Amino acid sequence: MGVPMGEPYFKVRGLLERAGVVVLSGRLSLYNKISSEVMSRIARFSDVTEVYSIDEAFINLAISSVKDPVAYCRELRADVWRHCSIPVSVGISSTKTLAKLASHCAKHKDEGVFWLKRELYSDPGWMAQFEVGDIWGVGRRMAKRLNLYHRILNAADFAAADDLLLKRAFSVNALYTAWELRGYPVHPLSGGRRAPKSIQVSRSFGEAVFSYDELLEAVSYFTLCAARQLREARQRASRMGIYITTSRFREENFYARDDERSFPSPRSLDCDFLSAAREMLAGIYQEGCAYKKAGVILYDFTDVSCGVQRQLFDEDGRSEAREGRFMQAASVTDSLNREFGRLVIGSADNFGAPKRPSKWYPQRGHGAAGDYRERPALPIGPARKVSF
Repeated sequence: MGVPMGEPYFKVRGLLERAGVVVLSGRLSLYNKISSEVMSRIARFSDVTEVYSIDEAFINLAISSVKDPVAYCRELRADVWRHCSIPVSVGISSTKTLAKLASHCAKHKDEGVFWLKRELYSDPGWMAQFEVGDIWGVGRRMAKRLNLYHRILNAADFAAADDLLLKRAFSVNALYTAWELRGYPVHPLSGGRRAPKSIQVSRSFGEAVFSYDELLEAVSYFTLCAARQLREARQRASRMGIYITTSRFREENFYARDDERSFPSPRSLDCDFLSAAREMLAGIYQEGCAYKKAGVILYDFTDVSCGVQRQLFDEDGRSEAREGRFMQAASVTDSLNREFGRLVIGSADNFGAPKRPSKWYPQRGHGAAGDYRERPALPIGPARKVSF
């Protein structure tokens, strides 16, 4: 339909209504649950599964049990549909970049599986059907530069581009993309979920928020969500930032501020992030503004599986034993929140926020079903006796 990703609903409302599109409010907790179930089914079909995003994964098919990759992936697709009721598209090829292109083709196949073989990706005429913006790792800005300044319009042009030009004009990553388009694997599969480089939790508010207390409640909630994601990724963050803004669609009295903090050593505990968030919010909050959005960002990560280097004299004077007790408590609260719902146990700043409607809570004017497996109730007809 030509609707770009992230396009505001009000801009395309007329188009969607004319096309009969069903509009539903976002439910991130539900999407994460669906994603986890789908990924667990996919992982049964390979020795290595790399979860790339909430709806994408790479798997290894170079295993002895796979004689026919297409038939094997059809079986995978049927298994996901049978257990999760979610349709998936499967692209098969020799590199990640080519597999992504193959997945585009699979979406237009009835069986939902497409094998991009060497005779196809080595054919410039066939590869020319993909615009340069369709290539994995090529963003809008890069695609525009490729089109305007280098006359690289499609995947065939990109694969045939000069290596030195790509490296000098863009980066070594652009060169790696060209190599992968030629069939040479550069990005190996890594088992499990990719470690994020940053974590951001933000929301546009359902109603304008004026008071500091309500804004603090929202920022605290986002902070707890970000901290939980950080621990699930087995990371610690050395830096944290927050931002608040009024509506960007109203130029008069527009206000937007942000702040960031660095920690003396990598952190992952709620108390550390909440304390920093309160300090930053107190410094950037301006009374009288109608705030419509806020966000929390964690970055500069350290992988805890590799160990964490502690400073000799930590500013908070926290001993290693005390740190261990805090981490055990965080592990317990995370497991309880996973089992009984998001942030059943939280901070006093945010106590009851998930249950009590607040101005900052997103509007859900187009509610979705409680569970994605639910089906509309069928009308009850007259009873009939059936013999077998």
